Amino acid sequence: MQIKKGPYGYYAIEKLDSPDRLCTYAEEVIAGNKTDFYLQPVTEYMGSGVMCCFEFSGYIPLTDPEFSVFSPGRKMTSHKKDNKNLSLRRRSVGDLFYAFAKLLDNLISPSCLVLDPNMIFTDPEGIAVKICCLPVKSHPEDLCISSLGASRLESLLNCDFFKSIITDDEKNALVYSVKENNEEMFLKIAGIIRGDGAENAFPVHDKEGKSGSSLTGLQDKIKHLSKTEKDLMIAVLSSILSLLSLLGNMRLPCLLFFFLAVIIFATSVLNQKKNKASVRKVENSEQSRQRSSILFSDNPVIPQTDDYSFDTGNEDVADIYMPLISGKLTLLSDVNGINKNYSLYLDKTTIGSDCFLSDIVLDEPSVSPLHAVIKQEKGTFYLEPAKGTGKTYIQDSPVENGRSYEIKFGQKISFGDIEFRFGTAN
Repeated sequence: MQIKKGPYGYYAIEKLDSPDRLCTYAEEVIAGNKTDFYLQPVTEYMGSGVMCCFEFSGYIPLTDPEFSVFSPGRKMTSHKKDNKNLSLRRRSVGDLFYAFAKLLDNLISPSCLVLDPNMIFTDPEGIAVKICCLPVKSHPEDLCISSLGASRLESLLNCDFFKSIITDDEKNALVYSVKENNEEMFLKIAGIIRGDGAENAFPVHDKEGKSGSSLTGLQDKIKHLSKTEKDLMIAVLSSILSLLSLLGNMRLPCLLFFFLAVIIFATSVLNQKKNKASVRKVENSEQSRQRSSILFSDNPVIPQTDDYSFDTGNEDVADIYMPLISGKLTLLSDVNGINKNYSLYLDKTTIGSDCFLSDIVLDEPSVSPLHAVIKQEKGTFYLEPAKGTGKTYIQDSPVENGRSYEIKFGQKISFGDIEFRFGTAN
């Protein structure tokens, strides 16, 4: 790739020798990505080839000499701002690695990522990271984490930017997981870096460059505990004090501490069950009201979005809600016994040849008894092929059984030999 300055900003440019290499589906996915890590691609047809441009105005390459928020040769300070920036940068990098693996859920190979440090960009604070992902066609066999390339990833992690963020053990683990095609391990290490586990907590340094006291770390951990966790901790401490009192022949304090521990433990368990039941009741009630908007069109339905709010002046109005987004499977070719259209408005729709296991029954030899499941979460649809012998395809690319894939309107989905077009019923 090359970097060029245009009339309106700076661009990273890659020339493709043939328009056939371009994948419009990948281009749409990258342009509409939810992670905000990938620069939006702009393609221009140039004679017999295609030029793919990524604007990075306002950002600088990771290898830029002016970028030195925390270079390896710089002594760590105790300034709260420095520690905060480093913590934010570490979390952003963890999210970036996590997004690498999640490309697979959109059927885009990580081999499309440009891992040249000169072509990865960040803001002057080093917190936001922007990367180029080429919208090119890839082989179905490249839909795995090993296609990221162990040598490419190792070269990237050896640049100064990452040396100041992740440890050598984390770097080696990431490279090893890519080499061994261990996606689960890759996601686990990414989670540790971004702060999902306690073991990844970044140390707070004092003026001499040493780690802060263990007491401060303990206070921070206690501060982030939930009320239930704090109650259980008090119950455990009361139990320990009760045992110590018993060993010291102090029966009255022993009984008091014991009953205190029992009461706190029982109360915390009951409150937890009560909260779960309350949340479940609200969710079920909301789902029932939403589904009724599809089944009964006479109910008043007023859309509520972040850009539009509705105030009736009456707090008791309960029939104002958003309808569920419903999907539709449209048959692409005539098959005896298969309907032309199937609606998808449930949170979970099962598909297969067994009428007792499946909501949508496809009586065809190439379809398994329980072939796949289509789930809906907050307006987004996911396809999860069941673990069996049946084959499932998205856009003619085979997908792995037992794994969840996000599907988008307009995609072709095949269950065995039966092909459908996924669309919206709204």
